[in-house]
Amino acid sequence: MGGRHVGGASTTIALALVLTGCAGGGNAPVSPSPTPSPTQSASTSPTPTASGQVDPNAPAGQCADDALRVTFVDADGGAAGSTYSDLVFTNTGSDACELRGAPGVSVVDDSGVQLGEAAERQGDEDPPTLTLQPGGEVVAQLKAVNIDPGGGPLVDCPVVYGSAYLVYPPHSFTAVEVTTGDRVPACDSTTPFLTIGPVAED
Repeated sequence: MGGRHVGGASTTIALALVLTGCAGGGNAPVSPSPTPSPTQSASTSPTPTASGQVDPNAPAGQCADDALRVTFVDADGGAAGSTYSDLVFTNTGSDACELRGAPGVSVVDDSGVQLGEAAERQGDEDPPTLTLQPGGEVVAQLKAVNIDPGGGPLVDCPVVYGSAYLVYPPHSFTAVEVTTGDRVPACDSTTPFLTIGPVAED
């Protein structure tokens, strides 16, 4: 996670309920089953898309959708040809709750349409269950391959630009749209360009 700083530089963004289905800790795609500058983040509090839906694989103390804030923070460093960011999940409730596994992540345009492939989950075979105390945070690392037309491993990838990341917290049926302050590049093909890890302690 190195070099990431999470502070009080959050700004509220709008929430979008665009896709349905579960983005649990398995390796299923975000759709259809059931994303500031380096010093800023965007956040929102999600609203359930389907009342009463519960993922049977969720931890017993799964964080309620309305008790989670999701923020995006650029992380320092990164391997050649890739960039890293952190998706930060904060418990805004008054009671402790639990999260386990990787979130679902994809790039969407202004209309909420997914662009390119959803992020592939990595390191999510047997993730631990993490307890978030009120105000507590966990992070999931998002890796993006450089698809800039000027260079990078996927230089031949057709590049389109979205307006946000669409994030499903682990085992949640709720979509949270998170802006970054910049256009979000996506590979307009079936070529994977994003990977996401399971939530981990900061």
